[in-house]
Amino acid sequence: MIIKRSLHHAAFLIAIFVALYGCSTTTSSLMDIPFLTVTVKVVDEKDQPISGAMVEVSNGQKAVTDFNGIAEVKFGGLGAHNVTVLAQNRVPSTFSVTMPLDRGKTMTARLAQPIEMSANINISANVGGGGRGIGGGLGGNFLGGMIMAQLYPMMFQSMFVSYGYNMELLQYKPGEWTEWNLRNEGDENAMVLKKAFLAGLDNGQEWWQIVLPGEKKDEGMVMEVLFAKKMESIRRMRQRTGKAEPQEVPVTEGWYSAPMSLTPESLEGSVKKRGVKVDVPAGSFTADLLEFGVTAMGQGTLRFWRSKAVPGGLVKAEVVDDDGKILWTSSLSGHGSNAKTLIGSY
Repeated sequence: MIIKRSLHHAAFLIAIFVALYGCSTTTSSLMDIPFLTVTVKVVDEKDQPISGAMVEVSNGQKAVTDFNGIAEVKFGGLGAHNVTVLAQNRVPSTFSVTMPLDRGKTMTARLAQPIEMSANINISANVGGGGRGIGGGLGGNFLGGMIMAQLYPMMFQSMFVSYGYNMELLQYKPGEWTEWNLRNEGDENAMVLKKAFLAGLDNGQEWWQIVLPGEKKDEGMVMEVLFAKKMESIRRMRQRTGKAEPQEVPVTEGWYSAPMSLTPESLEGSVKKRGVKVDVPAGSFTADLLEFGVTAMGQGTLRFWRSKAVPGGLVKAEVVDDDGKILWTSSLSGHGSNAKTLIGSY
C-alpha cells in the first residue's frame, strides 16, 4: 500500500487527461501523485545519443528516447525494477533500479556496435499509435493505452504493494477504509489517497475502492476495482471523474502484478521495538516498529509502524537511506468502517 513521486512531462499528461476525462481539477490532483522518476540516457560506443531506442521496465512500462537519447520512466511502487534498453541492430542493455534510492538519477545505457549478422529488433511494432505502445502518433488508442497501461497500475501498486510484497499487516473488514498522506523527501505538500475494502464475493474476488480527492466536493476521482482472489490480478474496474457518469474501464491480463505475502515469521523477525508511540495526522498510536533492508546490498531501510487499532494494521511507513535521511513517507491521516460503493459497481 505504498507510494512514490513526480509525473514529469506535465503538459503532455494534462492534455491526455483533459482529452479523455475533461476534469481539470482531477488532472491537477493527478499531477501530484508521488511517482518516482528515473532518467535513462542511451548512447552508442562513442557516447553519441541514440534516438528512438525502446526502454522497457519490468512493471510493463515502455518509453522511447528522444533526439537527445533521453527517456523518462516512472514508478508507482517501491522496490527493485529491471530496465532493458533496445535499439535496432544493437546489443540490448539491462540494468536494475531500486526505488526510492535511485529516484531522480540518470542511468546511462551504452549499446554496443551494430550487429551485422542478426535479425533486427522490431521497435516500430511497439511504438505505433495503437495498443499499449509508447511514442508514435497521438491517436485515441495511444492515449487510452498510455493511461490504462501505466498510470492506473502504478497507482494500484503504490496503494497495495511495497517492494513487491503485500504490506497489509492485518486484513481489512468489509467497509473499512484508510486515508494516507504520501510524501517524498523535499516535497512541501503531501498527496492524499484513500482506499477501502468494499466487499468480498463468494468466489473469493474482492471489490476495493481508491479515491483521489478533488479540491471541492464532487470533484476528484473514484475508482472501484475488482481483484481476483488473493489480489492475483485485476478483473474489472469502474471509474467516475468529477461529476461525470461512471464508466467501465477496459482491463487486460497482466495489467497489475500481484503482491507476494511475507511469512508470519519474517514479519515477527523484523520487529525492532514494541510498544512505541507514533504520531501521524490521524492521531497518536502505540505500535510495533518493523524494519527491513530494502536492497540485496544492504542499502536503505524500510520501516513500518504496526498497530491493531487501524484497518490493515499499518500506521506509518518510511524509507531512509544509510545516512538516516528520510526519502519517502506514508502516514495515516484517517480511517473508518463506513465505506460503500460510490458508483454502483456491485
